[in-house]
Amino acid sequence: MRSALLPAAALTALAVALTGCTSKTLTTEQHADSGIAQGPSPAVVPEATSPPSPDELTSPSPRVSPSPRRPAPPPYDVKAVQTQLASLHYYVAAIDGERGPAFHSAVMAFQKVQGIGADGIVGKGTLAALKAPRSPSLKASSPAERVEVDLTKQVLYVVKGGAITRILPVSSGNGERYEQKSGRMARALTPVGWYTIQRRIVGMREADLGTLYDPQYFYRGWAIHGSNSVPAYPASHGCIRVTRTDAKYLLKTTSVGMSVYVYGGRYTFPAGSSAPGTDNPSGDTAADAPASPSPSPSAASPSPTGSPSPSPAPTPDLLPSPSPSASPAP
Repeated sequence: MRSALLPAAALTALAVALTGCTSKTLTTEQHADSGIAQGPSPAVVPEATSPPSPDELTSPSPRVSPSPRRPAPPPYDVKAVQTQLASLHYYVAAIDGERGPAFHSAVMAFQKVQGIGADGIVGKGTLAALKAPRSPSLKASSPAERVEVDLTKQVLYVVKGGAITRILPVSSGNGERYEQKSGRMARALTPVGWYTIQRRIVGMREADLGTLYDPQYFYRGWAIHGSNSVPAYPASHGCIRVTRTDAKYLLKTTSVGMSVYVYGGRYTFPAGSSAPGTDNPSGDTAADAPASPSPSPSAASPSPTGSPSPSPAPTPDLLPSPSPSASPAP
């Protein structure tokens, strides 16, 4: 037979494999093959390996740090929040339970007034603030109909009959340097003081520095206008941005000649100052750049009840403005 030709050691190994011999026998036979007579060696027991835990199977490598995930907002009754925000003059859209742009804008304005993180998302902090909301305070007491813009809080108040009827989130000048159409460098500053709405453009206005929607100009080329980008912080070239939806609302509730009081903030300048770029702004028309940088004082300018002291209001242009020929600083 073919197996007879195999060495005795090979036959022994074959027998071990067939009979399931222990590792002790294997060790003895290995010593025999070496020609060294030794006694039986201790059995070699393989080291027990425990199965991996579920954490080991699913956890990422410790070298890779997973990116933190924003916690999901707690469940809440959207209609109830809309109703409360409407009663507080932040929300004017339909009570429909939808988290649309108007709802996001109202939540952000509420968060700014309450002094909590303004992201437009109703989280635990916002729900807690809704239980005991702070009432905003106005700086002036007259005229009865006006617009107040608090650049520190980055909000706009529509005042009718001496009371707040609407609160909107805004984004004003960020203080950065930029190049004007003329090549002159300027800083992104927002004018502070008393002004009036001088003229309005219904619809879209293409400007050198961006697109303006439904702008209402209150000082030279500076306007309150709609924008596709209204973050919670100052980000404009100097104008006061509101959402496009809020800009259309303002067209319906304000008018030419209405007082605008702008105060607070960091990146600002008083009308007629020598701040970089303010003497030669990128205005819409030649009428926006008067010969004298200082606006004409108005005897009808209202007086605020608190600080800062407002600058004199420019003389309003109550006549329709000619077609725009240059671009404002949005």
